[in-house]
Amino acid sequence: MKLNHIFLLLLGFYHISYAQTTVISYPDSTNGIVSNNYTPGVFYVPKTQEAQTNFLNNGIHQNAIRTHIIESAINNSSDINQSLAYLDNVSTIIQALSAKTDKLIFIFEKMPVWMSSSNDGSPATTPGWYVLNTKPPSSYTQWNSAITAITSKLVNDYGITNAYFEIWNEPDLGSWTGTEAEFFELFSNTYSAIKAVNNNIPVGGPATNYWGNHIYTQSPYGYLSHSIADASLIGALIDSSISWSKPLDFISWHNFNHTYQTYENAVDYIDYKYTSHSQNTPELIVSEWNAPSVSRDTPIQKSYFIKNLIAIANTSIDNNLVAAWQDFSQSSNEFHNDYGLVSYGAIHKPAYNSLLLANKLKGLAIKHMTNVPLDVIQTVSNDTLNILIGNYIPPAFAEAFNHTLYEGNFNANELDAQGLINVSSNDLSHLDSIYRGLITIPNSSPMNTAINNSIPIYKHYDSLQTIARTIQLTVDGYNSNYSGHYFLIDDNHNNNQFTYDSLINAGISQNNAIQQITTNQSLNSAATLLHNGVLNFTLEPNAVILFQFKIPELVGLKEDLKQINTIAYPNPTNGLLKIEGIQPSETICVLNINGQVLQHYQNTNILDFSSYKKGTYLIHLKGVKQTIRVIKE
Repeated sequence: MKLNHIFLLLLGFYHISYAQTTVISYPDSTNGIVSNNYTPGVFYVPKTQEAQTNFLNNGIHQNAIRTHIIESAINNSSDINQSLAYLDNVSTIIQALSAKTDKLIFIFEKMPVWMSSSNDGSPATTPGWYVLNTKPPSSYTQWNSAITAITSKLVNDYGITNAYFEIWNEPDLGSWTGTEAEFFELFSNTYSAIKAVNNNIPVGGPATNYWGNHIYTQSPYGYLSHSIADASLIGALIDSSISWSKPLDFISWHNFNHTYQTYENAVDYIDYKYTSHSQNTPELIVSEWNAPSVSRDTPIQKSYFIKNLIAIANTSIDNNLVAAWQDFSQSSNEFHNDYGLVSYGAIHKPAYNSLLLANKLKGLAIKHMTNVPLDVIQTVSNDTLNILIGNYIPPAFAEAFNHTLYEGNFNANELDAQGLINVSSNDLSHLDSIYRGLITIPNSSPMNTAINNSIPIYKHYDSLQTIARTIQLTVDGYNSNYSGHYFLIDDNHNNNQFTYDSLINAGISQNNAIQQITTNQSLNSAATLLHNGVLNFTLEPNAVILFQFKIPELVGLKEDLKQINTIAYPNPTNGLLKIEGIQPSETICVLNINGQVLQHYQNTNILDFSSYKKGTYLIHLKGVKQTIRVIKE
């Protein structure tokens, strides 16, 4: 079952009134450094020069960038020498991408004509693929040699020391039509060919379109038990890589639906698999995500982006990347439910502006409380309090349905078996009647209980479909007046889609409308005031807002910087810093006081601060979730 279908159903409901939403901020209670998942990476697929220039010069340091440049090199060539020459022609762009990210992810995907075991050029399952691109190579000697040469070119010749290599892309959507055994043979050979260049180069995959899918089978919609997930390609790859003694450096998958709850399910399963093998879980990367096509370029997308980031940040996932940078296709309508963060004309979309607000979250995350469901991220950085709020209002049935599945640990097939829905005909009416209170069921089974527990979720979101939410923000312990400003993204403000439609409706040509918008796409802000530590405001459905207040008295570091069993010395330091009380495999991040990652360390407890300027730095220990403040003299 696809959530896309659910979003097309049951949108016109009776609305009930709902009480005021309250948000209480606790600036003096911190939760460690703000997650880098709030500043997501990007699958970099520019289609125009304008979009390429925009990305390379936007001044944003991405936590990860994914590029399909290897696919372009091998599929626009007839031999390895031409492929390497292709890379040479774009080497400056590759190096520029490497300089603006922590991880530059290269994909080995699509089998080029000159190496394929197939000569069948008919389309595969997924449009745009051909069977020859989805089969094994005719010679692994040739394939391995090409993989090693390309890897060496990127890492050794171009100096891409932050390169990650991902093997294949969405094999569960028709990009692999060989057998499972052939896929694993490809994976194993490619792994070894990359590691032949340098064993420390990170290698992973399999970049399935959904974490629970196999090459030939789609997983049921909803929560996946360990036994069901064992049939996934990710599960089989974990087992295989361990049997090969070729440990994966990362596991990657994609997510293109509104089930943000799925991340916790995926991480729990992957952790379980590695624990069953008595091994540590490697890095986890969601290498593509976006809203489903039915809601792209609709008002819900911008608030869903914030909801999704929060869900990812609440797990141990290391990186997430939005797919994709620019729309894949051109249209007479710039906003046509395509993948891009920017339109084909390089107009920043409202959802991209939501990410720009998330990128402004610096420093340390702080605690907060709300009386009803609301998406809130709060941080402190020096004397600035940042409060990002997303008013995500999905269709009530969709949110209640997902709550039933993931809170109750069920999948759609199990509800179908009980006659609550009909998956084959996509009939959800019976369950909808229960959520709406037209049918009452007893708590006679765990499934019934999960459904009844989802009724308040349904009522909450049903009540807010078309009305603005009234919100009272209180900053605990700070009762003076504090000036600040806010950035608002709703249907009219900081919304280039609204601007574009307005210009077109006014009779301006598409090209002129694009030029007028892209001349200046800076976010607009307005002044605001915390009066006695309180601010009342309203937020339209699916709007996103960021408040930034200057509060000189902020002391938000104090709770987070407690040291338990970990010691960093000498502190202050003017050179080497030693960390005691950590495991050898601990991942250590050095950040500046604004939360920007400066360097990663692993398998060492000695850090070199000699090249850093004088000032305050943060040492974050990922495994024990502890942050230590260090002074460089």
